[in-house]
Amino acid sequence: MALIELKDIKIEYQEFIPDKENYETIIFMHGRGGNLLSWFQQIPFFVKEYKCIVYSQRGFGHSYDNDNSSGLLEFPKDLEAVMDNLEIEKAHLVAQSMGGVSALGFAVDNPERVLSVTFADTTGGMGEPILEKEMINWQKNNPRTRGRLEAISEIFEKEKPEMANLYIQIGQTNPELTNPSMDFTKMNLLGGPSGNDLKALTMPVLYLVGEYDTLMPPEIIKLASSYINHSKYVYVPGCGHSIYFEKPDIFNFEVFKFIKSATQRN
Repeated sequence: MALIELKDIKIEYQEFIPDKENYETIIFMHGRGGNLLSWFQQIPFFVKEYKCIVYSQRGFGHSYDNDNSSGLLEFPKDLEAVMDNLEIEKAHLVAQSMGGVSALGFAVDNPERVLSVTFADTTGGMGEPILEKEMINWQKNNPRTRGRLEAISEIFEKEKPEMANLYIQIGQTNPELTNPSMDFTKMNLLGGPSGNDLKALTMPVLYLVGEYDTLMPPEIIKLASSYINHSKYVYVPGCGHSIYFEKPDIFNFEVFKFIKSATQRN
């Protein structure tokens, strides 16, 4: 197991290098229901062209958190530490759900180190008041009813029960979260960067959302994308909160196309 030692914890990661001389780096950040194992359908596709880094965020996989940390608030700094330790000057960021907190926070503070950002089924915790109000209203009127399976669509669960089970199994490899700062029953992915801070996102930005996403519905993601004027918005029919898992072919195609265009721009 490869580990990066931070000041307070150790972060587990995996590195995949393409069989070519010149390449850029993509860093993948998982959501609440996953860890570095979540990207098994992405790595074989993207590593043909890009160096791929996956890591388990603090409190997930074998990246054990401690009860004295600031939990979720540490995520952007953790990403910075991962890049510094692996000597990655710049990277494309691909963030799923909770992983958006890492990507948005880091990109706002270090825009010169970000080649592009993909926000998959996430606002990144964007703190715009209107967006937060809409998010709170949605959560109030649409309570979670499917537990761990809320992150995938009912269609997927019915048509591919073995994959739905795999999704649960990956999540169950995570340790129990004991840090009060990581209490996801009270955490709505709100209160992040807003206003002038968002002007730092001058790099290419992509928002992806699934038709049946009950955690971050299309109208919420569409609204979030409106705060980044140059961002691209992609709506994916027939899937829920985890496009990367339910429809990997579409996810890989859209993200690859986007990153490729960002690479050409750079």
